[in-house]
Amino acid sequence: MTHEIAQEGFRRASSHEERVHEAAKLFGAGRTGSDPFAQARLLEAFSTDDFPILLGDAFTKKAIAAQKAAVKEFEPILTNITVDDFNRHKLVDLWGSDEFETVKQLEEYKSGSMNETELTHGAEKHGKTYGLSWELRRSRQFTALANFPVVLGNGSVKGQNSRVADLLVDATAGNWSANFFGTVDTKKFTADNLDAAIKQLSQVVDHRGDLVDVSNLVLVHSAGLRSEVLRVLNAYELEMQVTDGAKVTKTRVQNPFKGVVTPLESRAIGKRLGAVQSTGWALVPAGSSDLPAIIRTLLSGEENVDIRVKRDQGERPGGGTVPVDAGSFNDDSIWFRGRDVYGIDKGFTSGVYASNGTV
Repeated sequence: MTHEIAQEGFRRASSHEERVHEAAKLFGAGRTGSDPFAQARLLEAFSTDDFPILLGDAFTKKAIAAQKAAVKEFEPILTNITVDDFNRHKLVDLWGSDEFETVKQLEEYKSGSMNETELTHGAEKHGKTYGLSWELRRSRQFTALANFPVVLGNGSVKGQNSRVADLLVDATAGNWSANFFGTVDTKKFTADNLDAAIKQLSQVVDHRGDLVDVSNLVLVHSAGLRSEVLRVLNAYELEMQVTDGAKVTKTRVQNPFKGVVTPLESRAIGKRLGAVQSTGWALVPAGSSDLPAIIRTLLSGEENVDIRVKRDQGERPGGGTVPVDAGSFNDDSIWFRGRDVYGIDKGFTSGVYASNGTV
């Protein structure tokens, strides 16, 4: 051990968190090669037993940060439930609430119930492996190594976006999923048609026997419909149909959708809708609704992306640990793996609406 390595921050720091931070700083200073002295210190640090481990911890933190920063397209319509295993579970209606009943003097309180539904949900394991070559490491091209945590973090979120989009859209048919939405309408997106869709939903009775709450809806669409959506939702006033008995007239009214409908633009949706991506639109209750339509199941203790490195370097003939970045015994590769655990399932869909907007 040289005096220089002994004086590095990742060796001198008093706590593990500080050592991880110092390892990340050293990697950042030396990875580009713009400072030859910093890169020489980095190369020497890689030869130690502890630096690659500390840097791996730093990469995990970077991946989690990337996961949290990535564009989560469908977060507004997801409702989280945490479980402790990988079993499929019957969805318990935690959002419905029995009315309190009058209790007479000295009378026992009547018990309420949390009803188990026929819907099921569960967590699943997702992931990907990425291999880097020993030659890349030896040629001091550290950019790929620096970028892979972001790749893993983004991959986690992109996977979730895809699974929600697959639930909402039948990509084979290029239309909204009939399994999720039931009958798919054909009305174009206009203020009047949006109003009609909300009124239609407001008359639907859910599985509890209550009318569907339409006070917090999310309008799902692709980039192709952006201008029309923003024009309607952001307008102060709109020209809309007003019915007075049998008489229907057009008049300007204060925007009735303010605070009621929130736009959600999705590239994943546009990709799957195909020919109707510039006209299709859907209404889904917000994740905070008492009628959640999409359930995301998380596994307790595994809420963030997990990163591992494969240790199959072998040992020196004379003994001693071989660092991970020295490459695999078989082919000199350096393999990293990202894992994410969640499930995406259909919830209560009596409060959803979709139109391909073709008529």
